[in-house]
Amino acid sequence: MEVLKSGDAPAIVSNIEVMTLLRERIDSRQPSPDTGSENGENTNNSNTKEGPFQNRDWIEGAVLNYLQASPCGGPSVKLDDMPKLVERLQREPNSFSDETGYGLTSAETLQVLNHLPTSPVELHLLVEDLENRPGFAADSVHSAEEKQMQFLKFISGYSGREVEGADAEDEGEEMEE
Repeated sequence: MEVLKSGDAPAIVSNIEVMTLLRERIDSRQPSPDTGSENGENTNNSNTKEGPFQNRDWIEGAVLNYLQASPCGGPSVKLDDMPKLVERLQREPNSFSDETGYGLTSAETLQVLNHLPTSPVELHLLVEDLENRPGFAADSVHSAEEKQMQFLKFISGYSGREVEGADAEDEGEEMEE
């Protein structure tokens, strides 16, 4: 076991990165269809695989299935755009820019990436002291609730998931007009 030196911290990895890694590892171990099985092993069902690595294969498969069923494993998640999302989530709020940031910490950013929140309740659970954060606090133009809904809609653009309560808010705006 390696002892970490002071100041060295392990890298934080998101569920999306773990899922990508597991897919690559599992795909690299799959025999190609044209080679067939050399030792007579049943290649049609990976669950019947015997050998020293059957537990590893089962665990990796179970973790991959879990991650694919989680919010970050949806088919409409835009993996290529995640670096831009992370940069904007961590950028400090600035009223002089067209693309303002949200000033989230690394841990909060990781939680948002892993859960891809769709409701204000989820957002409050993931971001500490949300009401007093510069990117989410009320200003002269928008209320705090409006800013939170804008954030959730921004996240839904990357996740492809519908924002809960957005329809009711849109109907309320139409009724006021």
